[in-house]
Amino acid sequence: MDNKQANATTRQGQPLAPMRERLTQYMEEKAMRKTPERYEILRVAMLTNGIFTIDGLMKSMQEHGEFQVSRATLFNTMELFCKAGILIKHQLATAAHYEIRSDCTPKAYVICRQCNTITKVSTGTAKLALTNLHVRYFSIEDKLLYMHGLCRYCQAKNRQDARKKKKSIKQDKNKYGKR
Repeated sequence: MDNKQANATTRQGQPLAPMRERLTQYMEEKAMRKTPERYEILRVAMLTNGIFTIDGLMKSMQEHGEFQVSRATLFNTMELFCKAGILIKHQLATAAHYEIRSDCTPKAYVICRQCNTITKVSTGTAKLALTNLHVRYFSIEDKLLYMHGLCRYCQAKNRQDARKKKKSIKQDKNKYGKR
């Protein structure tokens, strides 16, 4: 790795070098091979903005990666990164989502049950509640809160669909007369 890569930063403004060091240390402790593909997957994952899926990472690898890797390699490498403490794995109904573990601050997300959009909550209320949360006899590593519901776009679409349905029923009654 040259100096340019060592001093590189991600889109989130995090330096790549500490993550590489964490990965190297973990692989040495577990007597794992330090392959160039693993480091390249880490570099490309660090370029993503926020939460990503295997499919999104696969596309990023094709666009920005120096190696072509299989989906199985990506799945296995994501599990390795999670165990090494580099990624957070969000177990959601649709698919596994991943996020670079930047710090230990609490995170809150809203997930639309209709379109499956995931949005990070930036309000301090949820974060404050999670910050003050302590469980007796338990060491919490990640404080994550998921709230499921409908996003504003799906709410608007549902209202529009309901109005269309109501209008259609009214037109049918007028067309065929009241019974």
